[in-house]
Amino acid sequence: MTMGAFSSFAVYAYLFFAALTQSYAQKSFSIDRINKTFLLDGEPFRYIAGCIHYFRMHPDQWNDRLSRMRAAGLNAIQIYIPWNFHEVYEGIPRFDGSRNVTHFLSLAAQNELYALVRIGPYVCAEWENGGLPWWLLKRENIRMRTSDVRFLDAVQKWFDILLPRLKPSLHKNGGPILMIQVENEYGMFEEGCDQTYTLFLRDLIRQHLGEDVLLYTTDPADYLKCGSIPGVFTTIDFGTNSRAQIDSNFATQRCFEPDGPLVNSEFYTGWIVTWHQKGRVDPSVNDLMDGSMYMFELGASFAYYMFFGGTNFAFWNGAHAPSAVITSYDYFAPLTEAADISEKYIAIRNWIKNIEGWPNPPKAIPENNPKEAYGNVSMQMVASLASEETLLHFAEGHSIRRRYPMSFEQLDHPFGFVAYRSRLLKSGGNLTISVIKDHGYIFVGETYQGMLVDSLHEYQKRWILINGQSGDNLTIIVENRGRQTFETVNDYKGILSNVTLDEAIIEDWIHYPLQFPLSLDMLDDKLGNIFARRKGMHRDTYGQPGLYVGHFSAISQRDTFVDPLGWGKGQLFINGFNVGRYWPTIRPQRTLYVPAPLIRGENVVMMLELIGPPKCLSMECTVEFIDHPIFNFTSDN
Repeated sequence: MTMGAFSSFAVYAYLFFAALTQSYAQKSFSIDRINKTFLLDGEPFRYIAGCIHYFRMHPDQWNDRLSRMRAAGLNAIQIYIPWNFHEVYEGIPRFDGSRNVTHFLSLAAQNELYALVRIGPYVCAEWENGGLPWWLLKRENIRMRTSDVRFLDAVQKWFDILLPRLKPSLHKNGGPILMIQVENEYGMFEEGCDQTYTLFLRDLIRQHLGEDVLLYTTDPADYLKCGSIPGVFTTIDFGTNSRAQIDSNFATQRCFEPDGPLVNSEFYTGWIVTWHQKGRVDPSVNDLMDGSMYMFELGASFAYYMFFGGTNFAFWNGAHAPSAVITSYDYFAPLTEAADISEKYIAIRNWIKNIEGWPNPPKAIPENNPKEAYGNVSMQMVASLASEETLLHFAEGHSIRRRYPMSFEQLDHPFGFVAYRSRLLKSGGNLTISVIKDHGYIFVGETYQGMLVDSLHEYQKRWILINGQSGDNLTIIVENRGRQTFETVNDYKGILSNVTLDEAIIEDWIHYPLQFPLSLDMLDDKLGNIFARRKGMHRDTYGQPGLYVGHFSAISQRDTFVDPLGWGKGQLFINGFNVGRYWPTIRPQRTLYVPAPLIRGENVVMMLELIGPPKCLSMECTVEFIDHPIFNFTSDN
């Protein structure tokens, strides 16, 4: 190589490596504390984000929902990662299918959306146990969300799995993640201010992701003292307020972040809904937009909670004492549960469209996805709910015998239902269970007697009169309606006290942990086997609790809604997919959303009816598939 050639090579090499170095140097996200703003790759940056939960929608619809958020003009999303969704059973983490969070993040990036990721370990989200795994409750007297060494050990094992998976998705590594949230509204926790715990989380995250990754916390303005963490960016959350109250909230944030940007991490577009709730919290479009515009005038970044809510499929809904969150998580968000365009969406998009120089100008308003009314489906009862055959089949032949009732946690059973059975040694009438979590469906033989309820707003029922004769089988099917999400209070499930008949303790219990599919898992051959053997049900069993099955054909694959009017209370399955809980006899939710990807050419509908459908007066009952949702927030039913 000549000297001239070498010199040229050296120049090109220098320029190449300089460009490479500059390229990596530009990938950064930080805070400019002089100008009180975020810096993205060295340039001033702010975000208008939307909260969305990948775990509350079918994965085939992820891209559709993200593209609709991008079309509104948003430039970021904010997500939770619920630990219990990924590690249902201890030591078996899953990131496939509906749990493939890194794929979801890649779709966000493809839709020009940055990501703010809230990893917990507690996330709230009105989700089962606030996102904390049920199996932590097997550790006696564990103090979750504290520096209890047993809790810290479990968190470390989880973060050691999760964080390396997220690292390639960080902005500095070419991915969409700008910030990581530590814990969630920790200042509101009754055992909060455990700084040993929060510093442990901070340091563990930095150990995995690097000192340069921006971490943040989120708390209401009145709870920042215990929610803030040294060295972690403090943000607040609040809903639609007067401009004076917005000023007051941000002034409180300024006390903890005098030199950082103003951030509202949860600007509420609606609110949660629980069973038997009266009324709703649904901010007006005017109030929502006035708050949005004023925060933007102040230079704030903010995230709409929620922009798309989704659905609590299967048994994943959480609970807010004294009730449980309904199956729908519509949240009155700008995108409805079926991702339809609402007035709030139009207003937000039109406002962003007029923001001069906004980096993600809105796109064309998407069309609503088509809906289909598939009509009435005949439902046939194929099994009595309390029959020995049904219990053994759905317990997969597994039963446990003990002197006294065991909890779900002692039975290693996470969600859904456990059947408790004992043979009565004497006749009696007054059946009492002082602590039952949450609903108990009582059978003598296969005859339904009634329901016990731990609490439902003002209503409780801890005893019932039964017609129990010596030698009868007493069966109590207990439903876990969802563990508390706020505050986490070690919410154990099942029969948690003695069961008495006329004040005499009943002993010798057989437990059947009923194994219904979770999320995208299927029923396998359970349904077919039961159906084949129980086709000839007696007419007088109709209208009783049991398994009801129907079939329908579909030419098109479209979103639809199941209307269970005339049924009692239970669980709906479409082609083996656990759609969620229905309870049309009380307000406010009547219909259940069924996403289009679940529909096939030939479809199987199963309803696990817990109290009996009053409309079933003949051998066949029906359930209707319609093309719109129905809610009732005003009736006194």
